[in-house]
Amino acid sequence: MKSFPVRRLLASLLLLGVLGTGVAVWLLGSEYGRKRIAQAVRRGLTHNSELVLAPFEVELSPWRDFPHLTASIHHIALIDTSFKQRVPVLRIARADLRLELASLLRGRTRVTRLALTDADFRERVDSLGRSWGLRGKRRKGTGAPPTLNLELDELLVNNFRFSSHNGYSRSAFGAQVQQARLTARLQRGVLRVAGTLDGQLSYLRTRAGTLFEREPVHARVHYKYTFQNRQGLLWNTRATLHGDTIRVSGTHTVDPRQPVGTMLKLRFVGNQPLTETLRAALPPRLEPYLAGATSPSKAHIHYTITGLSGPTVSPRNVLTFSLRGASMQWPEANRHISRWDLQGTYDNGRAHSIKSTQLTLRRCHIYSAAGRLDVALTLNDFSRPYLNANLRGSTQLPELAELVAPGRWRARQGIADLDVRVRGLLHSPGGSARPKELPKGLSLRGTMALRNATLGLPGREADISKLNVLVGLQDSLWRLSNATGMLSGMRFQATARTIYLYDYFIGEHATASISGNFAVDELRIDRLRALMRPMPRTAGAVPSAGRRHRQRRTPRDKAQLAATLGSELIPPGLLLDVGLRCQRLLLASDTLNDLAVTVRHDGQRVQLRNLAGQVWGGAVRGNVEWPTDPQNEVAPVQYQLGVRFGTINYRQFMAHLTRPLPDTPRPAKGKGAAMPALRDLLLTANGRLNVDIDHVQLPAGEILSQVQLRLQKTGPLLQVPFLRFTTPAGGQGEATGTAQVANMRLQAADAEIKLRYATLDVQRLLAWIASMTTPVDTVPTARTIARATRRALRLQSPKSTSMVSSGVLSAVLRVEANEVRYAAIKGTRFRLVSHLLEGEARLDDCSLDALQGHISLRGLMLSTGDREHHPAQAQLRLEDVQLPALFSTATAMGLNVLGGDNIRGSLRGLVDLRTDLGSTFLPSLPQTVGYVKADFRDLELLNVEALMEALKFMKSERTSHLYFEPVSSEFILANGQLLIPGLRLNSNLSSLQVSGRYGLDGRSNLFVGLKPLQALFGNNDKRIERIERIQDGEPKRNADRKLTYINLRRTEPKEKYKVRLFQKEEQRREEASLRQQYRDFLLTQRLDTTVRLLR
Repeated sequence: MKSFPVRRLLASLLLLGVLGTGVAVWLLGSEYGRKRIAQAVRRGLTHNSELVLAPFEVELSPWRDFPHLTASIHHIALIDTSFKQRVPVLRIARADLRLELASLLRGRTRVTRLALTDADFRERVDSLGRSWGLRGKRRKGTGAPPTLNLELDELLVNNFRFSSHNGYSRSAFGAQVQQARLTARLQRGVLRVAGTLDGQLSYLRTRAGTLFEREPVHARVHYKYTFQNRQGLLWNTRATLHGDTIRVSGTHTVDPRQPVGTMLKLRFVGNQPLTETLRAALPPRLEPYLAGATSPSKAHIHYTITGLSGPTVSPRNVLTFSLRGASMQWPEANRHISRWDLQGTYDNGRAHSIKSTQLTLRRCHIYSAAGRLDVALTLNDFSRPYLNANLRGSTQLPELAELVAPGRWRARQGIADLDVRVRGLLHSPGGSARPKELPKGLSLRGTMALRNATLGLPGREADISKLNVLVGLQDSLWRLSNATGMLSGMRFQATARTIYLYDYFIGEHATASISGNFAVDELRIDRLRALMRPMPRTAGAVPSAGRRHRQRRTPRDKAQLAATLGSELIPPGLLLDVGLRCQRLLLASDTLNDLAVTVRHDGQRVQLRNLAGQVWGGAVRGNVEWPTDPQNEVAPVQYQLGVRFGTINYRQFMAHLTRPLPDTPRPAKGKGAAMPALRDLLLTANGRLNVDIDHVQLPAGEILSQVQLRLQKTGPLLQVPFLRFTTPAGGQGEATGTAQVANMRLQAADAEIKLRYATLDVQRLLAWIASMTTPVDTVPTARTIARATRRALRLQSPKSTSMVSSGVLSAVLRVEANEVRYAAIKGTRFRLVSHLLEGEARLDDCSLDALQGHISLRGLMLSTGDREHHPAQAQLRLEDVQLPALFSTATAMGLNVLGGDNIRGSLRGLVDLRTDLGSTFLPSLPQTVGYVKADFRDLELLNVEALMEALKFMKSERTSHLYFEPVSSEFILANGQLLIPGLRLNSNLSSLQVSGRYGLDGRSNLFVGLKPLQALFGNNDKRIERIERIQDGEPKRNADRKLTYINLRRTEPKEKYKVRLFQKEEQRREEASLRQQYRDFLLTQRLDTTVRLLR
C-alpha cells in the first residue's frame, strides 16, 4: 500500500517526460524552430559586416543521432558586397550540429559535435588593394570576449578548400583539407583547438614563380585564440611537408591601430629537400639552373615570418638553411656536386619586397677530387638580381663549367684554381626566360688557373685540350699568361690580352679584341675559321639570305671571294693585334713553314705586317692586307711581298702557279667558303711581289742563277716589270711581261725575254727553251688537241698575234751573243728572235757569222714530255759560206764528207730542213729531211779520192786539182744521204755531170759524166784562165753534153770506190729514179722549195 503512490509518481513523471519531450520536439521541428535557428545563424554570420547571406535550408532531426537532436544547415553561401561588388567568399554545402536535448529543455543551446562537408572559402584582393573576404568591420580597442561557452567534442571537416588571390602583390595561395579531426573549447573568451589535418598545399604562387603545387601535408595542431587580445597562438604544432616534419610555432595578432592586416610572428623549423629549399631561396631568373636537378640531401631550415601581413603589405620573411655533406645531380653527366657544405639566409629585407630581397651564402664549401672551393655569395634585389661573390679554391673544371655556364662550355677534364670576385646583374641562363636584349655582363676580378683542361664550345667545330693557362680577370679584360695546349689538334703557346673574348664566343657580344703573342706548331685555316666565326645572337637564328647565297658560290664567285676574303677568314667583329709564330700554316693546297707575322684587324681591314716564313722552299717577307666587308664589294687583297729561294725546281714552281681549278666545285667540308690556295690569292689579289732566286733547276738539268723577279698585280692585269737572271752559260737575261687574269686563270700572257752572252752554247739554249715550253700535261686531251689546232691555224695565218688563251704563255725571246757554238759550228755576232708558246718555240729571226760567212734562219721547234725527241723545222740562208770551213765542220761533226783541205770556194744557198733534235739537241741524221738549193763560186777540188779513182787513167797532176765554173744546183737530204739528181760542172779538166746518192756516212753510188778526150788532151792552163774570167763575170758557154759515164760505188765507209766505165744506160735509169724520188720527197715531206719563211 505504501509503495503505490511512489510507483504512480514515477509513472506519472515518466509520462510527463515523454509528453514534454514530444512537445519540445514538436516546437523545435516546427516552422517556428527552424526560423529561430535561421535567425541565429544569419545574425552570427552577417552582424556588423558587409556580408550577405544567401537563402539556405535548416533541417531538424531527432533520429539521426538519437538521443541527440541534429540540426542540418544546407547551402550556406556568403557574398561580400564591399566596394559595391558582389564577390562570393564562402560556400558550405552542409553543416551538421549535434544539439544536447537536455540543454535545450533548460533553454540553453549546447553543441557537442560539428561536421562541415564541402566547404569553399575564398579571399580576393584586386590590383588596387581592395579586399573581399570574411573580415568584418574592425573595432578599435580590445576585443570583447563572447559570452558563449562552447565545447565541441568533435569538429569534423571533410573536403574544405581555401584559396586566396592577391592581384596587388601578384600572389596566390590554395590549400585543401581532405579530412580534419579536431576538438574545440571556448571558455571565458579563450578558444582552444587541437587535432589533426590531412590535405595538400594546392599551390603557392608569387611574382617570382610557383613555389608549391599539389604538395601533401599532414599536420597536428595546437591552437589558442584569445578574443580580448585578438591574438592566436600556435604551439607544439607539427606539419609534414615533402616527407619531412616541420615544427611550427608563433602568434598572429590583430592590431586595432591598423585598418587592415594581421601582425605575424611565426617560426618554422625542420628539414626539407635540398632542391625545394633552393627553389624557394633563389630568384626566379636562376630557376632554370635547377631544371632537372635531383638530390637525396636535406636542408635544415629555420623560417620566420614577422610583421604586418595584409592585402597590400607583406611581412618580413627570413629563411636560414644549412647543409652538410650534401650532393646534387643534374641530367648531364658532368653537372653535379658531390659534396657540399653550406649555410645560407634568404631575407626579403626591411621593405618586405622582391626588390629588397637578399640571399646570402656563408661557409659555402664545394668539395671535389681537385680540392675545396670556397664561395661567399650575396644576391640583392630579386627583381634584377645583383651578384656579389668571392670564389677561392680548386675544383674540377667539367663540374664548374656545367654549373656556371650550362650548355655554353663543354669541359671534359681539367682542374680550375680560382681566386675570383664576381659582381653584376644576373641574367637567365637560357630557355624561355632568355631576355630579348642582352644584359650587361658580370664583373670578374681576380685570377683563374686551368690545368690540363679539355674544353669545347657548342656550335663551334673546335675544341681545346691539354690547356694550361693563368687567366687574369678584370671584367671583360682577360690576360692570358703562359697558355699552352692543343686547339683542334694544333699545339699552341700564347700570352695575350683579350676583351669580351668569352662573350664573343658564346654569342653575347658582337665584338672581341685580342692582342699578344701566339705560337702554333700547325695552323689549319678551316679549323681556326670555325672557332672565330661569330655565333648567332638569338636562339634559332637563321642565316641571312646573303650568307646562304655565299654558301652557294660558283667557281667564279670563289675567285671574287679569294680576292676580297671579307669576313670568311677573320670576322668583322674580331679585332686583332697579335704576333703569330707558326711552324706550318696549312692552306687549301699549300703549306707555309716557319711563319712569323703580326696580325692586325681594326674591324674594317686585316693587316699582316712583318710577315716572314717559308713557302715552296723559299723565304717570304712583306705585308698583306684586305678589307673585311661582309658583302665582298670592296677592293681586293693588297700585298707587298718579297720571296727569296736558294735553289728551286722550275717544274715544281710552275706546278704551284699553274695548278688548274677543278671543273666542278668540291663539296665544302665546313661552313663558309673554302680557303683559296696561295696561287689563287696571288692571281686574284693586288700588289707587288719581288722574287730573288739563287739557282733555278731547269728540266734539262741546266741551272739559272741570280734570278730577280718583280710581279705587279692590278685588277685583272698582271705585270712583270723585270726578270733578271744569269744563264747556265754565263749569259745575262732580262724579261718583262704582262698577263690577263680572270677567274683565277691566266687568260692571256705575253712576255719579252732578252739574253746576252759572251759565249753561247746553242745546245744549252735549245735545252732551256724546250724546258720553258714543254707543257705540264703531256697526255693528249681534248684541251691539248684544241691548242694544237689553234696553233696550226695561227701558223697558217700571217696576221697571228701569238696571243694564247686558257693559260698559255706567249713570250718573245731575244738572244745576243758575241761568240756562239753549236756542236762543231762556231760563230760570232749571234742574234735570235723567237716566240715561245706552250709546247713550241717559233724562230722568227736568227743570224750569225759562221763558217767564214753569214747564216740566217727561221723555223719551229716543238717540245713534248719526251726529252729524247724535239721535232724541228728550219729554213736557212747561207751567204758567202766558205766551203773549207763548212766541210771541216761537217767532218768534225762525224760526217763522212770531203775534208776542208779537199775543197775551196764559197757557197750561197737556201735550206728547208725537217729534223728531230735528240736529248743533246743535235739533229738526228736518219730523221732529217731537207731541201738544199746552193750556188757555188770559186769551187776547187783538191785530191778528191772519188775523182782520182774515176780518172786514174790520167796523170794525177791533172786530176788532183780541179777548178770549176760557178754552178747552181738543188739537192735532197734524206735517210742520211744526199740525193743529187744532176749536178753539171765545167772544170779545167772537162765538162762534168754528177748524179746519184752520196751517203754522209761514206757509202755512195755516184755517176760521173765527162769527156775523156778533153780531159786527156785539153789545154789545162787555158781552161783555168777561162774559168777565172767566168768567175769575174764573163758569160758561160753551153758545152756539148755528150759525156761518157763512170760509176763510182762504195758500199761500206772507208773502203775504196769501185769504178765501172761506160755506164750510160744505167746512169739514165738511175737519174730517172732519182728525179722521181726527188719529186716524191718534195710532196710527201712537204718540203718548202720556195723557202717562204725567209722571205
